[in-house]
Amino acid sequence: MTEKEKIEKATAEKFLKLYNTKFNTSYTIKELSDHPDVLCEDLNGNKLSLEITLTEDCGNDIKALLGRSEHKNLAYVKEHGMGMARDFVDVSENAYQRIREKMCKDYGANVALVVRDVSPLDWNWSNVFDKKLDDIKNPFEKGIWILTCGNPNKIYQVL
Repeated sequence: MTEKEKIEKATAEKFLKLYNTKFNTSYTIKELSDHPDVLCEDLNGNKLSLEITLTEDCGNDIKALLGRSEHKNLAYVKEHGMGMARDFVDVSENAYQRIREKMCKDYGANVALVVRDVSPLDWNWSNVFDKKLDDIKNPFEKGIWILTCGNPNKIYQVL
């Protein structure tokens, strides 16, 4: 299994646990795919597909979590004179850009977009995108969701 597939599978598992609880459903992963990323099915044979993407507070945060960037490493920060406190861009703008990129494609029926927020901070994603996505045709009939990585994980339906 590739690193990408491991991330998508782990994201789908966390999302489905919360989604199933919220809607009293029983979806499980049936297959990892490419377009959309994860194919799911419930006990009654109903289908749900997940397209998965990640969002971050600041550029390179995802790379740092995967061990591909030193920008969050304390030794690197000390050596390069960068303070640990960083100016955060509007984190919702990063998520918005990821969502817009995905909304330009057609993934078929019964698909949800799951945006995994890799932030260690517990952002409240409720009502963040009010009206902001109204100008784009939404191809995700099962919704657009933010999955937080906090403890506990949470899901927010943003559209």
